[in-house]
Amino acid sequence: MSRFASGRRIPVDPKESWSTNTVAQNTMGEGQVKELSDSMRRLIGSWELDVPVGDSVRVQVFPPLVDMLHSLVVPSNNSRGGGGAANTRNLIDAKSLDLLIHIQDVTRAWLQEWGVQGAGELKLDLRGFWEKLHSLHRSGAMDDDTFDHLAAYPDTWATKIWDLIEPPHQVPLRGTVCPRCEVGKVVNGDGDSSDNVLITIRVGHAPTAECRNGDCGATWVGRDDLIELGRAVGVEVDIDALMEVVAEMSTDAL
Repeated sequence: MSRFASGRRIPVDPKESWSTNTVAQNTMGEGQVKELSDSMRRLIGSWELDVPVGDSVRVQVFPPLVDMLHSLVVPSNNSRGGGGAANTRNLIDAKSLDLLIHIQDVTRAWLQEWGVQGAGELKLDLRGFWEKLHSLHRSGAMDDDTFDHLAAYPDTWATKIWDLIEPPHQVPLRGTVCPRCEVGKVVNGDGDSSDNVLITIRVGHAPTAECRNGDCGATWVGRDDLIELGRAVGVEVDIDALMEVVAEMSTDAL
């Protein structure tokens, strides 16, 4: 079954959504700490990625994504080496800095609103954010919609950081419309039009497709969903070819 995302952003301005009498205790009791999600584990701790190499799989160990993002912000520590023009590297560094500032601002704004003292170190603050988020939801002080919205932040951040490190391969489904919203083209801020439905291939992740119409945001994840999407829009999605692209990307990443 296709997994659709509503694309609806829940307005969760911390200045409006919370009052002091709804904030639970700042710390969770021992044994009550919510298990970290996969994305949060990769943001704040070392993690492994299974990379297919020929007929075998190689396990690569990476540092926390937050540390990797920090290294991208500082040109002298750019882990991707010195290839490319200087102006290109500067652009990438600016994107990294913007993302780092965004993660810091969102995390610390919510900690402050919840009455939690920040640690001053982003990885510790992220863990505090995650624990307090689950504490509030479990106690009933936070509704499900707000919880789901905030809990999705680490997934988004982990994906955006990895995309800066290993840019994904993207394939538009030309001449099609999203089967949910029936939009075929999207227009960017410069007025340029492009195909709406986009397949994205990332190393270590299942291929995904998304509707880029902000009022829809439908997503399809994995082989079965992409096959169903192809049937819905009347095109054949060559899963084997997509997997070959992933294999080539994996080899290049080694």
